[in-house]
Order: sequence, then structure tokens, then C-alpha cells
Amino acid sequence: METSCDTNENCLSHTPSLPMINSTIKCIREKCNIIKAFNAILKMPYYKNESATSGAVHNYPRHEDAVASVLRDVGGFTRWIPPYKLTKKQVEKWKEIPTSATDIPIGSFIEQPLGTHSNPDFIIKPNNTYLLFLECKSANGYFPMYNSGGIHQDYIYIFCSKKINETTIYMGKSIITLEQQRLINEHIEDARKRDDILNKKLRLLDNNHRGIDFYTRPMIIQSGGREYTNYFTHQNRSIAEKTALDWVKEMSYDSEDIQPNNKL
Repeated sequence: METSCDTNENCLSHTPSLPMINSTIKCIREKCNIIKAFNAILKMPYYKNESATSGAVHNYPRHEDAVASVLRDVGGFTRWIPPYKLTKKQVEKWKEIPTSATDIPIGSFIEQPLGTHSNPDFIIKPNNTYLLFLECKSANGYFPMYNSGGIHQDYIYIFCSKKINETTIYMGKSIITLEQQRLINEHIEDARKRDDILNKKLRLLDNNHRGIDFYTRPMIIQSGGREYTNYFTHQNRSIAEKTALDWVKEMSYDSEDIQPNNKL
């Protein structure tokens, strides 16, 4: 079946044939190495999320493109394009019940499953038991911005800085605690209720007939100086990177379907 992949890109067709499935299994048992890919990601320079500004010889148009290249060329994973439009509800179900993602071939990844403006940026399927959710972040400074999507405890974040020209990885749980997230969620819910009250009042005063409404957009920022906000000199950087790598190992290799070929 025809695919929408570029001719130079390694990707699975929407309906893989039996040889393709067998090839995917072979990839898992003999070639795919997610830890090798993440070690390569940790060595990546800076890439802007919209257009690459790296000085590397092979320049990618986006941060996400550079990460996808490493997943393919270093990790041995294959890009899979779903034959149907994914919904947030579907992705949330996969996150809660990874074994329900039966359509995704083992040893493949989906890039930006919900579009360029929604998280996650990648879903990786290393085995039949788990899925990995990745989010790419880039900034001119030392820490990223988290918009209305918030910080997800079990996401792996790949963050690169223009000033440092380096990349670090971490899990959401290394940045925000469950209790902090609970308080933020409660605040957002309360803000939504106050938005509704405000908008009802605004409509009563809309003499210009312009439909003015107000929406409080959540945004998580960080403050307190470099001791707290510099992801590259932070005292817990190594711990956060190890936590992320250990999580990847646990999710990827704790299955009879996959055994790493070499010691990690």
C-alpha cells in the first residue's frame, strides 16, 4: 500500500504485510536499541522547534526532525503513520492502557500524533507492553516554557538550549511533584469557573456586539534564579537524566518480546 512517507524516510505502510511484520520483529530482536538512541540524543546540539539553527553538517528543519532521525538511524525504529486521524481520547487511552495500542507495530514510533501544537511529539512502541511518550522542548535560555499542556509526570522531555548548545533529558516527575500538579489543576478548574462568571457579565455589557470573551490560559514558569531554573547546571541534572534512562530501560526491556543485544 502506498504511504505518504518521503522516499528517503524509513516508515511502515498503513497496513504492513507479513514480511514487513516479520522485519519489524527482527528489528526488535536484533537491531532496535532505544538506549543507544537516547545516548545519541543527549549529545545533540541546539535545534529550534520550528527551524534548525544548529551548526551541524546535517541540518534538520526542526528539533523534532532531528530527534526522529536519531530514532531511525541510531535506534533502528521505524516511523509509522496511522491510517486514521488520532484523537486526544485515543492517545489518552493508549497512555492509560498501553496494551490497547494494538495497531502500532512493535519497533515503531508516531511523530506528532495530535498535530504540531499538541503533545506528545512522539509515541514509541518498544514492545507489546509499554509505550514511551516524548516531548521536545527548545529555548534560547536555560529552561523551557510549559504552555497549557502542562508537565506530564511520565513523559520523557528532550530539552535543548541555544545558549548552552546542549541537550538534556528528564521526566516530568523530576520537575514537578504530584502535589504541585494537583494544586495547579485545582487552580485551573477554579479559574475556568471564574471565567464563566466573567464571560456572562461581559456578554451583558457587549453594547458593541463584538462577542468579547475572556480565557485564562495556564502556563507553568520557573523562577528563583539559576540554582532553580538552569537545567544544565542544576544539581539534579545527572539524577534527572539517569531517572529518565532507567525509566526507558524498564519500559523497553522488561518484556519477553525484547532483550537488549548488548550491555547498557
